[in-house]
Amino acid sequence: MSEPLYPDDTGTLTAPQRRAFQELLRGPFVSSLKAPEIFATVSDSRKELASQLDNLFLDLVVDDQAGVAYTRARETDVPEQRSIVRTMSLTFMDTVVLLWLRHELVKTSPNERTVVDEDDAYEATVPYQPSRGTDHTAQRKQFTATWNKMKNNSIVNETPVAGRFEVSPLLRIVFSAEHVAQVERSYQDFLAEHTAESSQEEDDRV
Repeated sequence: MSEPLYPDDTGTLTAPQRRAFQELLRGPFVSSLKAPEIFATVSDSRKELASQLDNLFLDLVVDDQAGVAYTRARETDVPEQRSIVRTMSLTFMDTVVLLWLRHELVKTSPNERTVVDEDDAYEATVPYQPSRGTDHTAQRKQFTATWNKMKNNSIVNETPVAGRFEVSPLLRIVFSAEHVAQVERSYQDFLAEHTAESSQEEDDRV
């Protein structure tokens, strides 16, 4: 048991462990790049922190190589279990961007940073957006809403270079290669159907 931090303190974690525990609950993840001291505490104290998370029906996931740690709901059917993990609902465009980011992440070594250009990300989404002729304002607006969501949830993080963002290594862990392949197949089918419909519309106008 740790030394009491204040009168009537019955906690069993040290001050650094409690800080790490708070960050894990706050989510979406703890990064060794953005918070190296906190990540080191999570890594060194994973047994103690996992025990505390068990009380909340949560699992602790730590990937030392990728330098990320996060919590996830325990996949067990327990009476009165309630999820307290913060989740992010995804739109169609959100998923397209996440898939692209995941692909860019795979291109680099796990020990290297993955930095992407915002304009490149936008161009990757264009084929999946409805065609609006030469006016791309609406397309860019939809993409920007998704990109801001990625930034707010630390999926991408700003770099000193304007328009350049570092991709969180969390995507390498959360989305398995099998999961990505399944979603990608569905999106390729969508793209094929969308292309066929656009071609038919062009034929009808001729």
